[in-house]
Amino acid sequence: ANTAVSEPEVKTVASEVNKGGLVGYVIVTLGLIGLVLIVLRALFLANAGSSINKISAAAEPLLRQRRIDDAIAATKRFKGSAARVVTSALRNLERDRDHLEDIVSEAILHENTRLNRFGAIILMIAGVAPLLGLLGTVTGMIQTFAVITEFGTSDPKLLAGGIATALVTTELGLIVAIPCLLGGNLLGGWAERLKDDMEKAALSVINQYKDQPTLARAA
Repeated sequence: ANTAVSEPEVKTVASEVNKGGLVGYVIVTLGLIGLVLIVLRALFLANAGSSINKISAAAEPLLRQRRIDDAIAATKRFKGSAARVVTSALRNLERDRDHLEDIVSEAILHENTRLNRFGAIILMIAGVAPLLGLLGTVTGMIQTFAVITEFGTSDPKLLAGGIATALVTTELGLIVAIPCLLGGNLLGGWAERLKDDMEKAALSVINQYKDQPTLARAA
Protein backbone atom coordinates (compact mmCIF):
# COMPACT_ATOMS: atom_id res chain seq x y z
CA ALA A 1 0.00 0.00 0.00
CA ASN A 2 1.22 3.43 -0.84
CA THR A 3 1.63 5.67 2.16
CA ALA A 4 0.71 9.28 1.45
CA VAL A 5 3.28 11.68 2.84
CA SER A 6 2.02 15.24 3.27
CA GLU A 7 4.56 17.88 2.40
CA PRO A 8 5.30 20.40 5.17
CA GLU A 9 3.70 23.78 4.69
CA VAL A 10 6.11 26.40 3.36
CA LYS A 11 5.92 29.47 5.55
CA THR A 12 6.30 32.88 3.95
CA VAL A 13 5.82 36.39 5.29
CA ALA A 14 2.63 36.77 3.28
CA SER A 15 1.21 33.47 4.56
CA GLU A 16 1.96 34.38 8.18
CA VAL A 17 0.36 37.80 7.83
CA ASN A 18 -2.63 36.22 6.13
CA LYS A 19 -3.09 33.91 9.13
CA GLY A 20 -3.51 37.01 11.29
CA GLY A 21 -6.53 38.08 9.28
CA LEU A 22 -7.68 41.70 9.30
CA VAL A 23 -5.88 42.50 12.56
CA GLY A 24 -2.64 41.13 11.11
CA TYR A 25 -2.88 43.39 8.08
CA VAL A 26 -3.61 46.40 10.30
CA ILE A 27 -0.52 45.66 12.42
CA VAL A 28 1.70 45.29 9.34
CA THR A 29 0.35 48.55 7.92
CA LEU A 30 1.14 50.32 11.19
CA GLY A 31 4.62 48.79 11.09
CA LEU A 32 5.28 50.14 7.60
CA ILE A 33 4.03 53.58 8.63
CA GLY A 34 6.27 53.49 11.70
CA LEU A 35 9.29 52.49 9.60
CA VAL A 36 8.72 55.36 7.17
CA LEU A 37 8.30 57.86 10.02
CA ILE A 38 11.48 56.63 11.74
CA VAL A 39 13.48 57.11 8.52
CA LEU A 40 11.99 60.57 7.90
CA ARG A 41 12.63 61.66 11.50
CA ALA A 42 16.22 60.39 11.39
CA LEU A 43 16.89 62.25 8.12
CA PHE A 44 15.37 65.44 9.53
CA LEU A 45 17.45 65.28 12.71
CA ALA A 46 20.61 64.48 10.74
CA ASN A 47 20.00 67.53 8.57
CA ALA A 48 19.26 69.73 11.58
CA GLY A 49 22.42 68.64 13.40
CA SER A 50 24.86 68.77 10.50
CA SER A 51 24.79 72.57 10.20
CA ILE A 52 25.29 73.56 13.85
CA ASN A 53 29.10 73.67 13.76
CA LYS A 54 29.08 75.28 10.31
CA ILE A 55 26.80 78.08 11.54
CA SER A 56 29.07 78.90 14.48
CA ALA A 57 32.15 78.80 12.25
CA ALA A 58 30.53 81.19 9.77
CA ALA A 59 29.21 83.70 12.31
CA GLU A 60 31.96 83.97 14.94
CA PRO A 61 34.75 85.45 12.74
CA LEU A 62 32.36 88.19 11.62
CA LEU A 63 31.29 88.91 15.19
CA ARG A 64 34.93 89.44 16.17
CA GLN A 65 34.86 92.31 13.69
CA ARG A 66 31.52 93.56 15.07
CA ARG A 67 29.83 92.87 11.72
CA ILE A 68 26.45 91.77 13.02
CA ASP A 69 24.52 92.24 9.74
CA ASP A 70 27.07 90.17 7.85
CA ALA A 71 26.90 87.46 10.53
CA ILE A 72 23.09 87.37 10.20
CA ALA A 73 23.40 87.12 6.40
CA ALA A 74 25.92 84.28 6.76
CA THR A 75 23.65 82.41 9.16
CA LYS A 76 20.62 82.81 6.90
CA ARG A 77 22.40 80.82 4.20
CA PHE A 78 21.79 77.75 6.33
CA LYS A 79 18.38 76.15 6.78
CA GLY A 80 16.89 74.41 9.73
CA SER A 81 16.25 74.83 13.43
CA ALA A 82 19.83 75.66 14.42
CA ALA A 83 20.03 78.53 11.92
CA ARG A 84 16.77 80.04 13.21
CA VAL A 85 17.88 79.84 16.85
CA VAL A 86 21.28 81.44 16.18
CA THR A 87 19.72 84.11 13.95
CA SER A 88 17.30 85.08 16.73
CA ALA A 89 20.30 85.54 19.03
CA LEU A 90 22.21 87.62 16.45
CA ARG A 91 19.27 89.96 15.92
CA ASN A 92 19.17 90.81 19.62
CA LEU A 93 22.88 91.06 20.49
CA GLU A 94 22.51 94.63 21.73
CA ARG A 95 20.22 93.53 24.55
CA ASP A 96 21.51 92.54 27.99
CA ARG A 97 22.77 88.97 28.51
CA ASP A 98 19.85 87.78 30.65
CA HIS A 99 17.34 88.95 28.07
CA LEU A 100 19.38 87.29 25.32
CA GLU A 101 19.38 83.95 27.12
CA ASP A 102 15.59 84.19 27.48
CA ILE A 103 15.31 84.87 23.73
CA VAL A 104 17.44 81.81 22.94
CA SER A 105 15.34 79.62 25.25
CA GLU A 106 12.15 80.90 23.62
CA ALA A 107 13.55 80.24 20.12
CA ILE A 108 14.48 76.66 21.09
CA LEU A 109 10.97 76.21 22.53
CA HIS A 110 9.51 77.27 19.17
CA GLU A 111 11.72 74.69 17.41
CA ASN A 112 10.68 71.99 19.86
CA THR A 113 7.64 71.04 17.76
CA ARG A 114 9.76 70.60 14.64
CA LEU A 115 12.44 68.58 16.40
CA ASN A 116 9.84 66.29 17.97
CA ARG A 117 8.02 65.77 14.65
CA PHE A 118 6.62 62.22 14.27
CA GLY A 119 8.05 61.20 17.66
CA ALA A 120 4.68 60.83 19.39
CA ILE A 121 3.20 58.88 16.46
CA ILE A 122 6.13 56.41 16.44
CA LEU A 123 5.76 55.75 20.17
CA MET A 124 1.98 55.47 19.78
CA ILE A 125 2.44 52.76 17.14
CA ALA A 126 4.84 50.98 19.53
CA GLY A 127 2.12 50.98 22.18
CA VAL A 128 -0.85 50.12 19.97
CA ALA A 129 0.73 47.27 17.94
CA PRO A 130 1.06 44.72 20.80
CA LEU A 131 -2.45 45.57 22.02
CA LEU A 132 -3.83 44.88 18.55
CA GLY A 133 -1.81 41.65 18.56
CA LEU A 134 -3.40 40.66 21.86
CA LEU A 135 -6.83 41.52 20.49
CA GLY A 136 -6.23 39.32 17.47
CA THR A 137 -5.03 36.46 19.67
CA VAL A 138 -8.03 36.64 22.00
CA THR A 139 -10.40 36.78 19.03
CA GLY A 140 -8.65 33.81 17.42
CA MET A 141 -8.79 31.77 20.62
CA ILE A 142 -12.52 32.47 20.98
CA GLN A 143 -13.08 31.26 17.43
CA THR A 144 -10.92 28.16 18.02
CA PHE A 145 -12.81 27.13 21.14
CA ALA A 146 -16.11 27.78 19.38
CA VAL A 147 -15.07 25.28 16.68
CA ILE A 148 -13.95 22.76 19.34
CA THR A 149 -17.24 23.15 21.16
CA GLU A 150 -19.11 22.37 17.97
CA PHE A 151 -16.97 19.55 16.56
CA GLY A 152 -15.28 18.19 19.68
CA THR A 153 -11.57 17.63 20.41
CA SER A 154 -11.06 14.36 18.56
CA ASP A 155 -8.43 15.98 16.33
CA PRO A 156 -5.57 17.49 18.43
CA LYS A 157 -4.16 19.14 15.29
CA LEU A 158 -7.29 21.26 15.11
CA LEU A 159 -6.66 22.65 18.60
CA ALA A 160 -2.91 23.16 18.06
CA GLY A 161 -3.39 24.73 14.66
CA GLY A 162 -6.06 27.11 15.92
CA ILE A 163 -3.91 28.25 18.85
CA ALA A 164 -0.87 28.69 16.60
CA THR A 165 -2.88 30.80 14.16
CA ALA A 166 -4.29 32.91 17.00
CA LEU A 167 -0.80 33.66 18.31
CA VAL A 168 0.37 35.03 14.95
CA THR A 169 -1.07 38.47 15.67
CA THR A 170 0.78 38.66 19.00
CA GLU A 171 3.98 37.82 17.16
CA LEU A 172 3.33 40.51 14.53
CA GLY A 173 2.48 43.07 17.22
CA LEU A 174 5.78 42.48 19.02
CA ILE A 175 7.75 42.53 15.75
CA VAL A 176 6.32 45.99 15.04
CA ALA A 177 6.42 47.34 18.60
CA ILE A 178 10.04 46.58 19.53
CA PRO A 179 11.75 48.47 16.65
CA CYS A 180 9.30 51.39 16.97
CA LEU A 181 9.92 51.63 20.71
CA LEU A 182 13.70 51.50 20.31
CA GLY A 183 13.72 53.85 17.33
CA GLY A 184 11.34 56.32 18.96
CA ASN A 185 13.37 56.56 22.17
CA LEU A 186 16.74 56.75 20.41
CA LEU A 187 15.51 59.51 18.11
CA GLY A 188 13.97 61.32 21.08
CA GLY A 189 17.35 61.31 22.83
CA TRP A 190 19.00 62.56 19.65
CA ALA A 191 16.53 65.45 19.46
CA GLU A 192 17.28 66.44 23.07
CA ARG A 193 21.03 66.47 22.34
CA LEU A 194 20.39 68.68 19.31
CA LYS A 195 18.51 71.17 21.50
CA ASP A 196 21.50 71.31 23.85
CA ASP A 197 23.89 71.79 20.91
CA MET A 198 21.74 74.61 19.50
CA GLU A 199 21.70 76.36 22.87
CA LYS A 200 25.49 76.02 23.14
CA ALA A 201 25.95 77.41 19.60
CA ALA A 202 23.71 80.40 20.33
CA LEU A 203 25.43 81.13 23.66
CA SER A 204 28.83 80.79 21.98
CA VAL A 205 27.82 83.46 19.46
CA ILE A 206 26.57 85.69 22.27
CA ASN A 207 29.80 85.27 24.25
CA GLN A 208 31.88 85.93 21.15
CA TYR A 209 30.20 89.31 20.73
CA LYS A 210 29.80 90.32 24.38
CA ASP A 211 33.42 89.53 25.30
CA GLN A 212 34.94 91.58 22.49
CA PRO A 213 34.84 95.00 24.27
CA THR A 214 36.47 93.45 27.32
CA LEU A 215 39.23 91.96 25.21
CA ALA A 216 39.71 95.23 23.39
CA ARG A 217 40.08 97.19 26.61
CA ALA A 218 42.50 94.62 28.02
CA ALA A 219 44.67 95.01 24.90
